[in-house]
Amino acid sequence: QFKYREEAKRQFEIRITSAMADNNTPTLDPDLIGAIFKHIWARKAHERERNGIQNTDALDSEVGAGTSKKNRPTSNSLKLSSELLRIFITEAVQRAATIAEAEGGTEIEATHVERILPQLLLDF
Repeated sequence: QFKYREEAKRQFEIRITSAMADNNTPTLDPDLIGAIFKHIWARKAHERERNGIQNTDALDSEVGAGTSKKNRPTSNSLKLSSELLRIFITEAVQRAATIAEAEGGTEIEATHVERILPQLLLDF
């Protein structure tokens, strides 16, 4: 069973890497995404400490049984997060460009992005 898990994990990693390498599309650096996540988690922890909300029932209820409160992103989760963020950004630009083109413009403006965001957020 252990060999099966290791093989499945290896195959999953190969699929992630090959999917991200397809079409020669630029990818976001997973290390950068990990650093951003850590920065946000540290800032939120600092805000909770400053507000005196360290160990309340509300925070405890967010943690599942047998899990740790410490965030530990794996390399696969960072790769997937990077790819999802890349797809999100690409889709946002394409949708905003469609709106700009429909209005006869050649540049994407903030109003175009504002108009596509509600549906984009629902789609993701």
